[in-house]
Amino acid sequence: MEAAETRKGTLTDRLIDDEGSLRELVAEIGRSSLVALDTEFVRERTYYPQLCLVQVATDDVTACVDCLADLDLAPLFAVLTRPDTTWVLHSGRQDLEVIHRYANALPARLIDTQIAAALAGHAAQIGLREALSAMLGVDIGKDHTRSDWSARPLPEGPLRYALDDVRHLLPLWRALEQKLAAAGRLDWVAEDCARLVEEATRDDVLAIWFRLKGVQGLSADERKAALALVLWRERAAASLDRPRRWIMSDELLIRIAQARPKNIRALAAIPEMPKRLAHRQGAEIIARLAARDDPALEEMLARAGSGERADRDALKALQGKVKARAAELGIEAEVLASRRDLAAFLRGVPPPHLASGWRAAELAALGEPTSL
Repeated sequence: MEAAETRKGTLTDRLIDDEGSLRELVAEIGRSSLVALDTEFVRERTYYPQLCLVQVATDDVTACVDCLADLDLAPLFAVLTRPDTTWVLHSGRQDLEVIHRYANALPARLIDTQIAAALAGHAAQIGLREALSAMLGVDIGKDHTRSDWSARPLPEGPLRYALDDVRHLLPLWRALEQKLAAAGRLDWVAEDCARLVEEATRDDVLAIWFRLKGVQGLSADERKAALALVLWRERAAASLDRPRRWIMSDELLIRIAQARPKNIRALAAIPEMPKRLAHRQGAEIIARLAARDDPALEEMLARAGSGERADRDALKALQGKVKARAAELGIEAEVLASRRDLAAFLRGVPPPHLASGWRAAELAALGEPTSL
């Protein structure tokens, strides 16, 4: 017991920035099969995130690892990705993406407390602060959400905030676990969290395309052009390691998709088109637009449910059924199925999470076939 207390006193509430302390922390993590985790990174001037901190907590320690210090992080990532280790995160999609980039590995098992909270009846995108307040009566504050995590030395306030992001995650999960076990929904959590891990390394170009303001109001050919431009912009941003908005703004992308210029002169004539962009990369942009009928793009758009529109009356009726069933389950309707999901479902191209698993069973119980 004394040794454990010594370790806890050495590591807890610490910024780990030397190899000796990191070895101690790795050894401590190795004693636990359940590890709370969070990351802090910056990407304001880059396409790829720059990992600044990895925060971890077990039942015995809470610590931040300084990823900008001269440390070998391989042992940390190795112990975190052991087959018998489960991560507990909150809204962990970006954390998974950044850790995979640095570690080239992901957890064997994952619990996302945002997913768990939604399945327990809380808001679909509930924040950590709200979840902790609702489930544990804990207030972690929000004073340092916009801190510069690359600043060194890291001020005490942001460090405390970063530690609080993991300090209460294990108690939060255990409280949610009890509630979900009583409702018979632990399998639902496992299914949704496994899907999160599976999707973490995919380039979600469709999600970027779907979020473009005004894209759904475009014609079918304009939507194809917009998707072709999104693909080009992602590759260009990744190649240069610059934010995608530095390559081409969303607004300009939509204008080009609407104009669909056939040559560089027409491209350069589009309002607010930077001359430098038209001169240096205009040929690539025109080529990408010309190839917008590529079958691969067509298939991507079909998966997005953006071709033939779902019947409006049928969609409205199905949304009503889903809303009523969600109310019976005590969850938000979008947790069961979003409007976009249901539109794709009616078009015969349901997303995987509606084609199988607990959601497919719920739709079948509503009298809706899961394969159309």
